[in-house]
Amino acid sequence: MTAFTLGPLSLPPAHLYAASAAVALLALGHLVRLPPPRRRLWLTGALLGALLGARLADIALHGEAYREAPLEAVMRWQSGYHPLGALLGAGAWTLGCLRRLPPRYLTRASGVLATCAALWWGLNAWHPLAGEPPPSHLPPLSLNALDGDAVSLETLSTSSPLIVVLWRSDCHACRQALARVNAVADQVRVITVNEGQSLLQAARFLDAQDMGFAHNLQDPEQRLQAYFGMPDLPLTVYLDAHGRLRNIRSGPLATATLEAWLAASP
Repeated sequence: MTAFTLGPLSLPPAHLYAASAAVALLALGHLVRLPPPRRRLWLTGALLGALLGARLADIALHGEAYREAPLEAVMRWQSGYHPLGALLGAGAWTLGCLRRLPPRYLTRASGVLATCAALWWGLNAWHPLAGEPPPSHLPPLSLNALDGDAVSLETLSTSSPLIVVLWRSDCHACRQALARVNAVADQVRVITVNEGQSLLQAARFLDAQDMGFAHNLQDPEQRLQAYFGMPDLPLTVYLDAHGRLRNIRSGPLATATLEAWLAASP
């Protein structure tokens, strides 16, 4: 599973694991035995410090990608958050907030933070919401290109790495994903597959954006989307030179994610 869907809301498992750690912090906060006003202040600051620290740590780890797309560093939908950064951020706030109190409060708070950080790390390592693994290859489907020619997906997924993006023009995150893969289209082959829209809708959007991809295909019956079992778009798939699926991302796509995929490519 790359995203958990509840009605119109879609969250990747990594966000749910982070939310679980935040709930654990709120639940365990009483163990520090702070007076209620000070406890509320500490918990609020610790959560904000963890969020900021986790984001800054991810930005530091992917500095080159964020230098190329600096605005992505402040986009709330980005999935890059690092547990160690969260622990450092929450720890810094805790030290400042409790430094004037007896040492026992700082010791208890540190234990609670370490427990929550370990929970987050453990969930990411165990990945209980992973579900069934995605298919390892593209299916033996033939889809029509926007120019009307039939194209076999199997023949496209050989000889060199490939990025496939499933999208719709009325999906904001899809438009962002297309812009990001367009920026790396000179480094890797990119195929776009429009899901469930008419030829006119897909062609108008791509023409207006002046995006040049290796192939732009149509999937009006959404067969490829059903094959991957993903209810939400965009869906971005990265395959190696042998046509094997290496990475898959449902929902918003970050430049840092693309750069990591390409850097890991043999």
